[in-house]
Amino acid sequence: MNAELIGNYVKGINPAEQHDKKVHTAVKGFVELFPFLRVSLFGYSPLSFIGEGIIRMDGSGVYGMSDIREDIRAIPPVYSVVHSKRAMFVSNAEEENSLPEKYVHRFKLSSLMIVPVIQSSTVIGGIFLDRYTGAGLPTRELITSLEQYGKCLGQLLYEPSDKKVHLSKRETEVLQELAFGYSIKEIAGSFGISPFTVRDYVGSALRKLNVKHRGQGIAEAIRLGLIH
Repeated sequence: MNAELIGNYVKGINPAEQHDKKVHTAVKGFVELFPFLRVSLFGYSPLSFIGEGIIRMDGSGVYGMSDIREDIRAIPPVYSVVHSKRAMFVSNAEEENSLPEKYVHRFKLSSLMIVPVIQSSTVIGGIFLDRYTGAGLPTRELITSLEQYGKCLGQLLYEPSDKKVHLSKRETEVLQELAFGYSIKEIAGSFGISPFTVRDYVGSALRKLNVKHRGQGIAEAIRLGLIH
C-alpha cells in the first residue's frame, strides 16, 4: 500500500458529505485498503489518558462502542502506541500484560494492530484492527502505510468547519469535564448536581452536535472549538 493509493482514497471522500459520514468512510478505509476485516475507532484525551470507544465496523455493519472507556496507562500496548506515536502489532492478544482479558474474550481477539490517530503532532485517537488476513506478520511497509493513513484520519477528524452549534454554558462545562476524563458521578459532585442532571446536559449537547456517542461528541466539540 503506497502513499498515492491512500491519497487517492482520501481525495475520493465526498467533501460535501456531513462530517460524521466522512469520518465513517475514512474509518472504513482501514478495512478496504488494508488486510484486516474489522476496525474500531477510539477517541483519546491526552489530558486524562482516557480512551473511549466510538465506532466499530466489520462486514456485518457499524456498531457503537460508547460503553468502552479506559485509562490507557493500564494497557501497555496502547500506552506504548500513544507515547511513541508509532503503530504496533500485538501478535498474541492473550499474552500476559498485553490486552485486557475482558476485551480479548468479548471481541474474540487473537491479534491486534493498534494505529495512532494524529492531528498535527498530538495523538487524539486510536484505530484497532483485527482479523488480519495477510500472509505472515505485517511488514514494516504495511505498518508505515497504516501510520500515514492514521494521520490522514486525524486531519479529517479536526478539519476546519463553518458549522455553527450553540451549547449552553453548562453543556459546554460538562463536555469539557468529560474531555478531561472525569466520570458522570465526579462531574455531578463537582457541580453540586445529580448524575441524572449531568446526563441530561450530555444528552442535549450530543443532540445539538448531531452525534450519538460521548466520544463523538467530545471530538466534534473540540473540532468546532467549543472545548479543548
